[in-house]
Amino acid sequence: MKQLKYHQNSSEINYLIQKDPKLKNLFSRKEEIIVNIDEDYFQSLAGVIIAQQLSSKVAGVIYQRLRVLLENQITPEKIINADEKELRGIGLSYPKIKYLKSLADCVIMSTVDLSKLDQLSNEEVIQMLVQVKGIGVWSAQMFLMFSLGREDVFSVLDLGLRNALKKIYESPNLTNQEIEELSLKWSPYRSIVSHFLWHAWDSQT
Repeated sequence: MKQLKYHQNSSEINYLIQKDPKLKNLFSRKEEIIVNIDEDYFQSLAGVIIAQQLSSKVAGVIYQRLRVLLENQITPEKIINADEKELRGIGLSYPKIKYLKSLADCVIMSTVDLSKLDQLSNEEVIQMLVQVKGIGVWSAQMFLMFSLGREDVFSVLDLGLRNALKKIYESPNLTNQEIEELSLKWSPYRSIVSHFLWHAWDSQT
């Protein structure tokens, strides 16, 4: 699995602090962030669907059960042919089974062409992925960061990011629009800010 590493003394972090001095406190909270990149795009998207509205622990358990059920081959063909009752038996809800089969169908029919994703812009990737039932903009943005390793993504739809940013700015009443506008200052490294925001208070949990 590929890893991206961002150290608090890196040139990218220094650039971000110059663009937005308010971020200095954020980067002082964590020395380094390591991001694991899942380069199996289909498996990654399946994992995104499974994780929706679940804790990471529960999602991880269900994902591992799926791996066992499909004999370590989470592929479009395996998902399409998987028995619905067996999928239900490992803890998947009926809507998520429908979403996984929609994903598999879109990939098999090339509505979602995984081989072309690296060549597309962030917005083009999002527009392609949201054609899958169960994948919205937030899910597509997570895929951009954690599978394609894109460095200029910020999701104002993410509650964790919004809440962390309000703490850093000491401004609890920031609106989504104001947060979106703030994030534009961090381009082309908005993803780096996102990763630090997610982990800024790790030591307190």
